[in-house]
Amino acid sequence: MTSTRPSPKAKRPLGYLLKRAREARDLTQAEFARRLRHRSVEAGRPLGTGRDGVCHWEKDRTPDRPTQQLIADELGIPRQLVDERPWPQWLADDPAQRPAPLPWTLPGAAQALNDITGGAPMDVTRRELVLISGGTLTASLLAWLTADPVAAGQMTTGQRIGEAAVARIEERVRSLWRLDDADGGGAILPETASALALVNGLLRTRSYSDEHRARLYAAAADLGRQRAAATFDIHGECADGMFETALRAAKIAGDDALGANVLAFWATAARNTDRPQDAEAMASAGLAAVRGRSTLRVQSMFASHRGRARAKLGDDRCWADLERADELLAEADNRIEDDPAWTYWYDRPELLASAASSHHNMGQLDQASATFDIALASFPHDRVRDRMWFLTRQADVQFQQGEIERAVDTANRALDLAEDISSRRSAAPLLDLADQMITSTEPSARDFHERARTVLVA
Repeated sequence: MTSTRPSPKAKRPLGYLLKRAREARDLTQAEFARRLRHRSVEAGRPLGTGRDGVCHWEKDRTPDRPTQQLIADELGIPRQLVDERPWPQWLADDPAQRPAPLPWTLPGAAQALNDITGGAPMDVTRRELVLISGGTLTASLLAWLTADPVAAGQMTTGQRIGEAAVARIEERVRSLWRLDDADGGGAILPETASALALVNGLLRTRSYSDEHRARLYAAAADLGRQRAAATFDIHGECADGMFETALRAAKIAGDDALGANVLAFWATAARNTDRPQDAEAMASAGLAAVRGRSTLRVQSMFASHRGRARAKLGDDRCWADLERADELLAEADNRIEDDPAWTYWYDRPELLASAASSHHNMGQLDQASATFDIALASFPHDRVRDRMWFLTRQADVQFQQGEIERAVDTANRALDLAEDISSRRSAAPLLDLADQMITSTEPSARDFHERARTVLVA
């Protein structure tokens, strides 16, 4: 499936979290510098920092520890985090960027859903369902709903939502999983937004049984999780508010395993946006929620997620997590269990690829290369985006090993897949790799650089 590709994002500046904190307060770089100078005078350690200094911190320079403490004071972040976490990771605790505090109750979940879907409930009539196909509802969602007249009728007439409508929405949720696998976040971002608005409207304006309410909240949780993951995939942002809303919806649905799945994707976004400590905490919370209370496959998945977070931190405990994930998955493969439908993607090639990525993070290039070879030999071809991610990582390992021709071949295979998917998260690492290859004297490496710039930079 070919789609319009967004322009790939440049490599993330080291201090992007500072820029995000400043902009959350509507401060210019000059105004932020002025505030820091004022604080420094009060602290008896005057700074001469101006706009240029803040600009450098938001790019590739690290302030010294006393200056970081002043920044923490200005942002309302506890000073001890400056000692506990490296720059800029402690900036993730900026209170101005945290989701609004809401109770973990039905009203709290309803308000959170309302906040991320734009405020107004979608009270759909049959006539409106047709008219808004280019607005609130995407055309594909409109076609999906109206293809089942019974479900469409329940959504557009009367007050009570029945089994046909709820089942149709659940089917839509599952179909978006596969679309995301094949085409990336750009394909599903508008679809999840409109589907979530519809579910929110049904929850707010219609009546339903307790069972159907739980299932609608479960659908909302998964749609919110998908939307947050797509936001990360396209914009490179960890959408904390969206993830927390999805977690609230899963809580109201009474599905702790589904909530843990939200945490798993949240951890992935945090891990890849310079917040590995948060990722480990989220993965640990998810693992605690499912340990002994869900299927072996689910427990294996979360052990793997924590292993990945720990590898990113350079923590040797990652190997115990990954070994446990392997043991649980082996047992799961030999047992018939009623796994949640959303575990469909978690299999041995996925676990092997995660282990290979962990070897990469830990600087163990030979093990990473060998494990990537095994994982990719059996990796499902319909999971195009994930396959491309792992091919890119494998090519990076090969290039670091000095196996230039192998790296170029692997990178070109990844680029072949990148041409037809809408995932900026996939494009950026390939461009980074292409920029590394331009340093090689091998003509094939320079050819790859030229091809990558042509294909990925629009």
